[in-house]
Amino acid sequence: MPDVVLDLDGVLSTRDTFATLLVAAARRAPLGSVRSAPELVRWVRAGRDVPRHAAASREVARSLLRGMTAPSYDALASAVGERLGAVAARRSMVEVAARQRDAGAHIVVATGSEHRLAEAFLAAAGVQHDLLLASTLRWTPTGPVFDRHIRGAGKLAALRDAGIDIERRRFWTDSFDDFPTAQAAASVVLVAPSRYSAARFGASGIATELLR
Repeated sequence: MPDVVLDLDGVLSTRDTFATLLVAAARRAPLGSVRSAPELVRWVRAGRDVPRHAAASREVARSLLRGMTAPSYDALASAVGERLGAVAARRSMVEVAARQRDAGAHIVVATGSEHRLAEAFLAAAGVQHDLLLASTLRWTPTGPVFDRHIRGAGKLAALRDAGIDIERRRFWTDSFDDFPTAQAAASVVLVAPSRYSAARFGASGIATELLR
């Protein structure tokens, strides 16, 4: 049984966990949503350009979370993560993770979502794992900003920094955003990918298995 790396959003979760948190934050402070309109426009216009989209999403998060204290964020992340873990876990993949771990595989969850939010989701969904690599926030005088955002090539860098031998691991993802990690992995499983991601992986030359 090979050791594995699992993406979270789209693989273990059927929802984008951090986007759901930002929606919850916007509902708590509607004026913040209005203030964030320019960042939201840039985020939409970035399309599938991963570096631009990631940069725009960081700006959206900075704007929507402006003024939020660390305790307030922790409470929100716990509440959203617990709710999504209960209602949006992809049960087939939770079972896959459980079988892999029971067979002795070392399980790494690597996600662009925020660390405390991802922790709450995994606990509520019952996903046992050996290591979580997730994006982190730091607090400034105006509120939280991303300290490390592990999207795109950043995910592969985070795995390497943690000493994870991705070349010996099976990687489960739903998105072509993860191409750098998929390219390095021993094998790749696509979990319910979009038509775009399936087509891009198909044209990339990387051998993949498809889990619908």
